[in-house]
Amino acid sequence: MLFDDAIEIDGTKLTAHYIESLSLNDREKLIDPIFKYFRNLGFIFPDDINKVKQSYKNLCLHVPDLSSKELYNNSSLATDVCKYFCHTFYYATGDAKSRNMIELFDNDDVLKRVIDNRLGRKWGDNTNQSFNFSPKMIIQGMRSMRLINMTSIFKPSIAKYICTKYSNEGDTVYDYSAGFCGRILGATSCNRRYIGTDPLTTDDINKAIKELELKNCEVHKIGSENFRLEENSVDLCFSSPPYYNQEFYSKDETQAYNKGEEYFFNVYWKKTLENCKHMLKPGKKFILNVKNQEKMLDMAKEMFILEDEILLKTVRSHLNKKNISAVKHESIYIFSN
Repeated sequence: MLFDDAIEIDGTKLTAHYIESLSLNDREKLIDPIFKYFRNLGFIFPDDINKVKQSYKNLCLHVPDLSSKELYNNSSLATDVCKYFCHTFYYATGDAKSRNMIELFDNDDVLKRVIDNRLGRKWGDNTNQSFNFSPKMIIQGMRSMRLINMTSIFKPSIAKYICTKYSNEGDTVYDYSAGFCGRILGATSCNRRYIGTDPLTTDDINKAIKELELKNCEVHKIGSENFRLEENSVDLCFSSPPYYNQEFYSKDETQAYNKGEEYFFNVYWKKTLENCKHMLKPGKKFILNVKNQEKMLDMAKEMFILEDEILLKTVRSHLNKKNISAVKHESIYIFSN
């Protein structure tokens, strides 16, 4: 296992305790050796399957508070499962012009800056606060330094909340944009039958199904605009689809946003809504997580009846939880068919 382990330079493991014992000058001398180590190693993805399996077991044991309508969106419960299986996550960015994690890692100047940051040489009074120097910390450094405009992973714990609150055990949940597998984990962890579609991440999710031995689930490698089951066959339609051009997952032509605004709204989104309407049983819920896309929301309102709204609260930094400006909100909209 490499991803979480402290790396070794000249026979010495770079543990938090060891780094804290070093002067700032000694830490600076480590930058080049660490850089050469990572250049030789290459980018490392999460690699501890036992840890991932335990995380999924913890999600299965998790009991969501169904009375709450404001959910904390910073939970890390089982997100490591998503990152382990969905390597596409590391190639995604917040927009088409930004560099993804792999591209940042491959840039020599950026990698050295991140290493310097992780050694804590410029942290002022916090220079004695450190951590094991691992491949995981390189990724954390990119995020902490805000070098990457990251895409989001829909939290498995919130997916479990939605499935538990708006469906019953054994019900069929249709996920019209399976993404990085957060919703399949939420659905299967509370004994729902899961059907998902995604032209990009299906292969990754099928690996998760196999290795985690997930039951009563299937994922189809197709866009939701082209997928339709029998009429009145689904108990819950629920997803967090692409927000048109707010996040960039791939240059692949199967991605609706790569085909332009006209296609995205009038073909992809319009047909997705029509297909969901056809499959969803009368009186059952269509659920949409979307932010800053009024047109997508308005089109959904034309097809379904908006009944409720769940608020997701995300704290931008764990250091600023009391700072209102450091908190951002988005909504999950609950519609009835």
